[in-house]
Amino acid sequence: VNPPPQRRASWVGRIIRLVAVAAAGVFLAVPLYIGLVKAGVLPNPFAPSVAGDLELARSDRAGLRVLFVGNSLTYENSIPTLVHKLAEKDEGAPPIFAVQYTAPSWTLRRASEDDGLAALLKEVRWDVVVLQEHSAFGSRPGRPPEMYLPARALDAKIDAAAARTMLFMTWSFRDGAPDVPGENFEAMHARLAWGYTYLARDLSAALAPVGLAWAEARRRRPEVDLWASDGRHASLAGSYLAACVFYAMLSGRDPSASDFTAGLDEADARFLKDVAAEVVAPYVRDALVRGR
Repeated sequence: VNPPPQRRASWVGRIIRLVAVAAAGVFLAVPLYIGLVKAGVLPNPFAPSVAGDLELARSDRAGLRVLFVGNSLTYENSIPTLVHKLAEKDEGAPPIFAVQYTAPSWTLRRASEDDGLAALLKEVRWDVVVLQEHSAFGSRPGRPPEMYLPARALDAKIDAAAARTMLFMTWSFRDGAPDVPGENFEAMHARLAWGYTYLARDLSAALAPVGLAWAEARRRRPEVDLWASDGRHASLAGSYLAACVFYAMLSGRDPSASDFTAGLDEADARFLKDVAAEVVAPYVRDALVRGR
């Protein structure tokens, strides 16, 4: 039975009032929340955070101390943690104490201006600091100042802390950069590879060729999906491949010597380790020759 028109009108009025009250609450709550974040009462969800083996890095235990600086491409699936576990499951390998200092959508410019990172660089005797740029800048053609200038500033701070700089050559998105007409994987990959390669040469820094390993794995076995569902971030397999590249670069060892598979199919894990080892070999030799 339909309610009379007067009752329907009353219900509609109540709903409108409730929506108006809720909207007003949100309108008032947002600036209040921002004010509390600025005052330090509430945490900023977009602020950089530290995770990983910080206490081990601070300790006197023997091991390689590595700080990863970047954004969600680094902290999704925690590439630093995967690197730590690869070393842990490689009998006879020195331990790697891997720490991440990351924030959503972070850029090298924001990292270069961050007081927390500056303090962390001085606090721990880091051996290597890994720098990962936002893909929007890393994939721009030429030598974009948004990437190169803060990278130089960070490299100077890392050098002052008696550590070595290593650049994280990131992977292309599945369909390339979304804001570039006619874009595809190959085009974005080529720009990323070019940009990181020449930046590494400018800084005399080591280069972890994750993007090259990604392209090679995709060429050999495209059925191993390296991307998450958004086509930008890494799946577990993609993060594992990146971690294998870093492990080979940092330790100089073949990642196949590690029993750690991150829960992946053993055949897939072995394939990703082999690709990482092959792609990394000339980069390890180059880093050793230049003493970086």
